[in-house]
Amino acid sequence: MITLARFLTPFLMPLPLGLLFILLGLTFILLKLRRLAIIALLASLGIFCVFGYGLPARSRLYALERQYPPLHIEQLPEQQRQQIKFVVVLGNTHVSDPGVPETGQLSTASLYRLFEGIRLHRELPESWLVVSGGVNQEDPLANAVVVGRTARQLGVDGGRLVIEDRPRDTVEEAQLLKPLLKDAPFVLVTSAAHMGRAMKVFQDAGLKPLAAPTDFTLKEKQQLSSSSLLPSSFNLELSEQVLYEWLGSLWSWIAE
Repeated sequence: MITLARFLTPFLMPLPLGLLFILLGLTFILLKLRRLAIIALLASLGIFCVFGYGLPARSRLYALERQYPPLHIEQLPEQQRQQIKFVVVLGNTHVSDPGVPETGQLSTASLYRLFEGIRLHRELPESWLVVSGGVNQEDPLANAVVVGRTARQLGVDGGRLVIEDRPRDTVEEAQLLKPLLKDAPFVLVTSAAHMGRAMKVFQDAGLKPLAAPTDFTLKEKQQLSSSSLLPSSFNLELSEQVLYEWLGSLWSWIAE
């Protein structure tokens, strides 16, 4: 089920769906099915307009990203700070390319997560930094391996670094990390849009995560410009983020 969901998800994004309806429309034209052709082409136009303007995505993504505030270690009770032994950085993607530095091989989300994890790890001197993430569809090397090497290059002590390179998704991360994390509170670092789903997965596994969101896409006080009046690839990307989280929750619900 996990493999099938991972395969299907990219095809359900706005751009592939819009192109699919265009191809269907052209096919119906060739087959002289005029009504079906109009319906398919209007559907593609609707997809590109709705998601290109980010109409449903912006408000939903903003709500997803603001479920949890940034984590400030100094604001935690002293007793709780002493209990925290692990800062867990969830995996994302990368592309192994020896022609660029490893910081350039990591995706933007993976870099944000790692930087925030290192910051919090340094504020908790007795903690271990845990980087998680297995092999993805784009690369044969586990994400945690690349992230771990980058962490060491950024000054993280290898003796305080745990690399979990088996999980393929968030559910597997919670399952495979549970023996390590046990029942003590720990810091959970992931992208803000993903944090709500990640917290639920880890809490459902009986764990005690403290949310540390990063990689915020939508920020306040962004000025409007003439480009705000037009559809854009940026809005398509926002829509993809929301759809990805929605589909992730759907696949998890079906798998239960």
